[in-house]
Amino acid sequence: MPFRRIAFLLLLALLPAARGLSSAQNRQGKPAVPQPPDTLRQERTEDYKTAWATRVLEPPLVDGYPEDSCWALALPVRGFTQRRPDEGENPTEETVVRIVYDNESIYFLFVCYDSEPDKIDARLTPRDNIQSSDNVRIWIDSFFDRRTAFQFAVNPLNVQEDELWTEDTGQDINWNGVWFSSARKLDYGWVAEIGIPFSVLRFGGKPFQTWGLNLSRYIERKKEYNQWRMIPESDSGFFVSRFGMLGGLEGLRTPHRLELLPYGTAQLQDNSVIRNDFTSNAGLDLKYGLNSGVTLDLALNPEFGTVETDEEQLNLSPFPTYYPEKRPFFLEFQDIFRTDMPLVHTRRIGKPLGNVVDPTSTILSGARLVGKTENGLRYGLIEGLTDEEKYYYIDENRSGGFDAGLESPYRKYKDIPLEMRGKATEVYLDPRSNYMVGRLLKEYEDGSSLGLIATGVNRAAGSGRLDIPAQAYTGGIDWDFKFNRTWSFAGQLAGSSVEKPEGGQLEGYGLELKLHKFNGEHFTYGIDYDRYSDRFNVNDLGWLYGNDYGTHNLNTDFQFRDRPHAHGVRSFSVYWRMRRNWTDRTLQPLVGRTLGDRFNPSRELYTNGALSVGDVAVGGELEFMNYWSVSGGARSGFDKEEDPFRASKAQDFIFSYPRTLVCYGNLSNNSSSPFTVNISQNYGSFRDGTRWREGITFRLRPNPRLELSLNAVREKTWDFSDFGAPVKVAGTQVPDEILSLRKTRFNSLIFRTGYALNNKLDFRLFAQYTDFGSRRYQPLLPGPFEFETPRESRSTLGLHFVTRFEYRPGSY
Repeated sequence: MPFRRIAFLLLLALLPAARGLSSAQNRQGKPAVPQPPDTLRQERTEDYKTAWATRVLEPPLVDGYPEDSCWALALPVRGFTQRRPDEGENPTEETVVRIVYDNESIYFLFVCYDSEPDKIDARLTPRDNIQSSDNVRIWIDSFFDRRTAFQFAVNPLNVQEDELWTEDTGQDINWNGVWFSSARKLDYGWVAEIGIPFSVLRFGGKPFQTWGLNLSRYIERKKEYNQWRMIPESDSGFFVSRFGMLGGLEGLRTPHRLELLPYGTAQLQDNSVIRNDFTSNAGLDLKYGLNSGVTLDLALNPEFGTVETDEEQLNLSPFPTYYPEKRPFFLEFQDIFRTDMPLVHTRRIGKPLGNVVDPTSTILSGARLVGKTENGLRYGLIEGLTDEEKYYYIDENRSGGFDAGLESPYRKYKDIPLEMRGKATEVYLDPRSNYMVGRLLKEYEDGSSLGLIATGVNRAAGSGRLDIPAQAYTGGIDWDFKFNRTWSFAGQLAGSSVEKPEGGQLEGYGLELKLHKFNGEHFTYGIDYDRYSDRFNVNDLGWLYGNDYGTHNLNTDFQFRDRPHAHGVRSFSVYWRMRRNWTDRTLQPLVGRTLGDRFNPSRELYTNGALSVGDVAVGGELEFMNYWSVSGGARSGFDKEEDPFRASKAQDFIFSYPRTLVCYGNLSNNSSSPFTVNISQNYGSFRDGTRWREGITFRLRPNPRLELSLNAVREKTWDFSDFGAPVKVAGTQVPDEILSLRKTRFNSLIFRTGYALNNKLDFRLFAQYTDFGSRRYQPLLPGPFEFETPRESRSTLGLHFVTRFEYRPGSY
């Protein structure tokens, strides 16, 4: 098969990179004076900054006090510039940084002077969440490739945050390094000491090195963001490539990196389905650095039970609900496997294929290999193995109503009460499955990139299921070519091949093209084109809402930020979008009828031919001098709107709606306030009904340790629904289902609270109450059968409590 060969060749291409065969790492060099890279030749050289690090024999203690003698040997780094709110102006408060290093680590000292030290904003929050307090940040491009960087940040209470930056502007907040810091408030401001082991960074073996570097300080009460190498807001498509340089590094040794994370869990469940069940588990995560640019991760019997639960959502569309990945093993380094066409959605790994109560299947092992060579070639490999899952079917009649009112009649054997096990029928739902992803991505100095990706899913034979593919493969090429640091031509071409259990293959293709002006002081715009064939299917490991359709979009954005303020407005932005979708599906006629004054869903008669869906949207946002903001917009459909994805199972037709109008609005106050509020409103007006959603979110931070939030959502819709079970009348033919109007309501109340005892120990509580109700009315078409109005109502309450104790860096 062609896609098997693609995956095989891609994996062969990964092997030399995994061994780190880069002759550049063994070349001897001479001391180099840092020079601006060729990609920045359009900038003025005198604006390109260089800082110097000093080698010391005795490193600092990293205790938050700047009295260590080594700091006096370091050259001070000054010259910060405002990026916000007044771009290009001098900071209102002075910041001085010093940099030293020894054989093991590099150290940074931030002295943040403040004329009002009692107003320094500092909060005890979970790791990686310091945006709402004063903080300092370090970005290190240790490969000096102008594309990737490691970010380290702390606030005045020593809460840490770290990120991995890729492809110049991509952020991966899920990356966590093991490093050291200490911060404290003093009479003249606050001080932060940061020690970063070289084992956390990735760099080559040259005896004399130059790294990319940037530094920043944020003052929350002033909303003031200062950078050492200031990157203008208009350079929205660039970040790492605009860094300054760090010189003075010599004699660095590439360290060995090995991290072991054993774990153990215990769980007790007792509810109407799972009766007093106690389970325990243990496993091991391993991270090993094969060389300076290659990292291997292994997970044996991984456990993801500490991940916060998903919020319940109302979904009335014909598509499943999309939930983001939250498991740390799959989140870290996720950016390299991400493409515009979603061929990889790792949430598919470990997700049962049947409608079962248990939300996960057993993952036996996981492996990930990621790396980068000095010439800018990134590569990655993911492998996941899930165990077979046998479930049992409980017949409602045989079990005396055991499953009445529950979502699924399938249970694991251990979850069936003893008195019911004799009435259960074994059903082999999920076969043992192997998931694999391979990726190559070449990055260029001007910000361009070219990549290859291949995925494969192989399921063991013998499951007896004819509704899932035995094998599924995808492969593709993607690119992003940048011109004049202003224009981008990006796209992706992918193919899929699905082999069904009963034999035969389904092969299809997908194409995406984008031409954008992504950089500019005020205007950005672009045009997109997408096309998916009718047999294109990536959903065994990826996520695609539908196929057999095409799209083209035209968009324009205008922003006017941080200019001379007028009428109390600090900044504003507006946008304009136009979209057109089409499909080539064959249609059958559907004649409509009037259903009273409130609803008039006039049905147009369609024959074979192309259908289209289109709309135009406008919107904007205003930010005021007090940092309140208001935004809003509207979207209007063209003369008619077809919905090719909401088609009756009994008849092959497609809905056609008259012109629609959807409006939204949002209001929020200053996010620095102890009490914040956000109000949102969405309204859609259709000739066949209305849909609206309103929500409000309150957040209270009474002290630096405690944060509480409450989110309330109310949603009502009038739409169409397919349902069955009509009452048959003698001598008539009854369809399998009836198309009718449906009225639904969805109310959700989410409460979150977080309390931090210190920067190592915190507690989090998530609680959600939902109330769902649905009522269906008369069918659209008359028929020779009786009709009963079905109702549905359901309420749920979910609680999730998590505590985290990091007793030493990297261990919790």
